[in-house]
Amino acid sequence: MKISSLFLVLALLIGGAPASASESEAKAGEAVANILFDFDGSNEFVSYFVRPDGFVDAVFARNTPEPLYTEVVEKLRAHPDIRGVLAGRGGPTCSRF
Repeated sequence: MKISSLFLVLALLIGGAPASASESEAKAGEAVANILFDFDGSNEFVSYFVRPDGFVDAVFARNTPEPLYTEVVEKLRAHPDIRGVLAGRGGPTCSRF
């Protein structure tokens, strides 16, 4: 009896983890999309990847102006649905700047 109860608890815990991770990923992805939407043409100078745990990796064009880079990264980091941001300016240059 104890073994079956333990198995049930473990199955629920293991089965619940992916749903939580995908929920974190979805919320973070939506937050990033909404934030970047406010920066017209951001798809030209930043690409990103949302991890299942809600962390975001963002790569900006290497010629992204410092004030714009700082503003976008600060907004991403301030959003409650984004668990963390790893950002850098190592992407291809953008003709916009």
